[in-house]
Amino acid sequence: MEEIFIDTEIATIFAKSAGTRENPLVLGVHGYSQRNGWHTWEPLMRPLAQVGFWVVSVDMPGWGRTVLKQQEQNVSPETAVLQMLDSLDVDHAILMGKSWGGGVVLEVALNHPQRVAKLILTAPARQNIDPLRDLQQAVLLAWAKDDPVIPYEQAARYVERLPNVQLETYDSGGHSAAQNNVVDFAPKAIEFLTRK
Repeated sequence: MEEIFIDTEIATIFAKSAGTRENPLVLGVHGYSQRNGWHTWEPLMRPLAQVGFWVVSVDMPGWGRTVLKQQEQNVSPETAVLQMLDSLDVDHAILMGKSWGGGVVLEVALNHPQRVAKLILTAPARQNIDPLRDLQQAVLLAWAKDDPVIPYEQAARYVERLPNVQLETYDSGGHSAAQNNVVDFAPKAIEFLTRK
């Protein structure tokens, strides 16, 4: 993996990258706590890169090594993701989101469907999930029954509303179901992303 910096209007985004730029982009967005950052999606980066994806996992503005250009600037995370895609010269990408990051990438997919090919989510955090009935993209959703942050019962609400969803349930894994079960989850993610 290599370190890269994505220059946007609001911040210089720090990220780690695996794979080559010519391949389809998979962009990973982390959760809200300060323990999160680019490393959130590290377990999936090499497996996806090895099968032909360019995987970029970022420190969102306000986290990690990402540097805001104007400290007082209050730009939505959705806008930050769109600016990253523009800076990377990518028309559309696969978006991965954990918890808060799941809510961010869902917002991007709802409001800018042409920019998002598919979604991989683990325990996404979103207040109003009714609009998800209109989501066009296929979704791979991972959730652990022992999630202490967003209870597993929430998964059923997402499954009920998302038109095209594949739920992978794990007995353990806490609030990082996809990452903590990567041996099982990575092949499922690969199959999901390569499915026509």
